[in-house]
Amino acid sequence: MTDFAHVTAWSGCVRLALAPNTASVLHRTLTDVAARLAGSGRKRIADATLFPDAYRRSKPSAAFRDRHGAAMRAEVVASFSRVLEAWSGATVLELDLAGARDLRLVLAHAQSAYLRQPRWEVPVDDLFATRWGAETKVAWLQELESHVATAALARDDVPVFLEL
Repeated sequence: MTDFAHVTAWSGCVRLALAPNTASVLHRTLTDVAARLAGSGRKRIADATLFPDAYRRSKPSAAFRDRHGAAMRAEVVASFSRVLEAWSGATVLELDLAGARDLRLVLAHAQSAYLRQPRWEVPVDDLFATRWGAETKVAWLQELESHVATAALARDDVPVFLEL
């Protein structure tokens, strides 16, 4: 069986057609990350992991997260909820532009659950290194998010087909 994700766009809609295994793994991944966002304790994903530093210095960045972290986390959690509510794990997912925005946000933040370092701190040389395990999942989430973004930003009169 071949795993694939086809992302198409037309007239303000984005459609994902996924292999059964791809759909199952992606849905389980998003469900697990959503639980870790809402959870507590060691498994909870910290705000510092989810959101990059807003400033060069750590103290102002921590203060920024103190002021805005709860609202930013709430937006990410709400996006996860909307995506998982709209998609049961089927092999086809059709989204309007608001749904595509939610999916992009979800795919970008899901990466933070699988990297040892926050995604914005990964050395450039590591972006092209051989990946195993969790790093393969991060690379796949990055590529899928890029395809969804490309499709969502496409002109209405030009159909888009992307394959992963």
